[in-house]
Amino acid sequence: MEENFDRDMYTMVAKNIKKFREEAHMSLEELALNAEIDVNYLKRLEKLIDIKISIYDLYKISVILEVSLDKFFLK
Repeated sequence: MEENFDRDMYTMVAKNIKKFREEAHMSLEELALNAEIDVNYLKRLEKLIDIKISIYDLYKISVILEVSLDKFFLK
């Protein structure tokens, strides 16, 4: 059960990153550059292939997209 819970949480976060990035009219490449995160990693994250992200990387994304961290955990 714990494994599914973790996967669901990461899936929600990944979907919200994409949602807020698109709402900010920012390309994936631009977000990756500004957050100093590998663009291929962000691509895999948004496609739900590699869905784990560190809290530090999520924090950097939240600052760039001007979205509070808690918003990434909401459905």
